[in-house]
Amino acid sequence: AQGSHVLVIGSNNIFEVGCTVEALKIGEKNIFECKSYVSADVTISSGCVIGAGCQLVGKQSLPENTVIYGNNCQQREALDKASGSHMLQLDFLRKVLPNYHHLKKPMDLKKVVN
Repeated sequence: AQGSHVLVIGSNNIFEVGCTVEALKIGEKNIFECKSYVSADVTISSGCVIGAGCQLVGKQSLPENTVIYGNNCQQREALDKASGSHMLQLDFLRKVLPNYHHLKKPMDLKKVVN
């Protein structure tokens, strides 16, 4: 039935600034670098890296630990499957981002109107 699609996103993924990911199924520990694009027809497994500016369109399923890189969106298997640097980056962001995320208190509309 139309509109009954379920979005499944695994844990510990990194979505960098300006990336667009429309995929309905995304595994764990993936990195979507800035200005990358993944269409809804693509399935991303785990441990994949979609390089900056790379575009994945059309029906395809990326195997685990796939790296998409370069001007022609070349594909290869990652040598480092442990992805230790990925977890270091996530830990760093978890520690640093709260220091720079300031919420403004909502304005009291009653005081503004009166």
